[in-house]
Amino acid sequence: MNSLSRIVRLGVVAFLVATGTLHPQAQAKTLRAAISGFPNLGFNPLTLGNAPALYTFAAMFDALTLVDPGGVAKPQLAESWRAVDQKTWHFKLRPGVFFSNGEALTAESVAFVIKLMKSPLGQTYSTSAEVSSIRDARAVDQLTVEITTTEPNPFLPQELSLIRILSPAQWTKVGADGFNQAPVGSGPFVLEKAAPGRLILTAAATSWRKPIVDRLELLAVPEPAARLQALLSGNADISIQLGPDEIAAVESAGHRMIIQPDGAMIVLAFVTTKDSPLKDVRVRRALNYAVNKDDIVNGILSGHARVASQTASSIAFGYDPQLKPYPYNPAEARRLLTDAGYPDGFSIVAETFSGNASYAPLVYQRVSADLAKVGVKVEIHPVPIAKYGRGLFQGEWEGTAFGVDYNAAPSFDALRAFHRHSCLWRAPWYCDPSIMPLLNEALATFDLDKRRALTQQVLAHQRDQAPGILLHDNVRFDGVSRAVKNFSVTSGYIPYDAIDIAK
Repeated sequence: MNSLSRIVRLGVVAFLVATGTLHPQAQAKTLRAAISGFPNLGFNPLTLGNAPALYTFAAMFDALTLVDPGGVAKPQLAESWRAVDQKTWHFKLRPGVFFSNGEALTAESVAFVIKLMKSPLGQTYSTSAEVSSIRDARAVDQLTVEITTTEPNPFLPQELSLIRILSPAQWTKVGADGFNQAPVGSGPFVLEKAAPGRLILTAAATSWRKPIVDRLELLAVPEPAARLQALLSGNADISIQLGPDEIAAVESAGHRMIIQPDGAMIVLAFVTTKDSPLKDVRVRRALNYAVNKDDIVNGILSGHARVASQTASSIAFGYDPQLKPYPYNPAEARRLLTDAGYPDGFSIVAETFSGNASYAPLVYQRVSADLAKVGVKVEIHPVPIAKYGRGLFQGEWEGTAFGVDYNAAPSFDALRAFHRHSCLWRAPWYCDPSIMPLLNEALATFDLDKRRALTQQVLAHQRDQAPGILLHDNVRFDGVSRAVKNFSVTSGYIPYDAIDIAK
């Protein structure tokens, strides 16, 4: 390069920097992930336990454990643990861990968070309901925390992956409202800027798990089609929750589609706490017979899932392979509807989460079409996450059915889902008092062989009562750029620190 060319080049670069077109951050290694949305209640990690918040909180916070694809608890903030007795556990913490504000992580930090979760304020947070067996916590020494439960819980180490440990000093300083705006955790990234539709995070200098990339941009893209286009256009490096129809487009562009089960099964759940035909078990069974789930799995899901035979994923602990799916039998459906007093059918409204996987609307449309053949009209209403959350956590359902999952993650224990899908939930949509003695016995059993047997009895009863239309095991389809290395996701947790991307 001659001197004149060099001067011209440097002048162009200087101009780009001055105008903001090119800046030092442009040289940073940045990972962009298109997810379905952000936490609608702020950045307190105790306020929401499920996606899309999981994808956000995993970047900023750590838990005591994480769970591998086989449902086994692995160390995160806790290096080891042991059951002192059936209701008492000791967790030994990793030394040398600091929050992003420089505060050291100690056993008192963990005890603070668990006591917060059990406080009157904490009881309003959804994570409290997700780990309801926890009674209390105390520091045994600087790095040992004791956690007690109200009942024996052999899956406590797995469930603790849901409790992300926040900075006690920051919480005490700014309170709940302030923390929602300025979160402090020990995770690999720190929130730099929250803008509409975009969160910008930078590598945390204090984190014990140093990220490979310098910046992480999380993009709120509710529509699956838009998430696909973000990947294909190069505006996103990872696009979460796509579908089988996008496999060809993703792979033809040279990218990868990661396909895996996630420990959940999908239902069109019935709101039986409202007066409607769905309160009659004959009607609920009829609607299960009326839907051709084999066609849904083989057609819409391209054979990547399996038809649900019970309210548990086929990879969950306690799953009973002897239970069979409701067969497709429209004649039996019409007979049951007639017996129940609805020979001409009826109409219902079903709500679905608009930010779901791309194939989900097709599944519910097919359910609606099949039910129409037996006289049952279903209006499908896609709703945003905020409204869907009000139904889920406050019982504010517009209709009498909604799309949801029975999720066994992170413990992969089939009974986990029953904390929501039973009378145990704070705002139940389905409450069957007859199952509660058996369910409570199973939940209180520490012996795994006995727990498995009791769980299978619970699942058989739940299948018989048909609390919703049992559809299929849930399957994840995540699009990943060819430039991305080390991507994985388990139970909604993405280890952002391990991901690398070519510049």
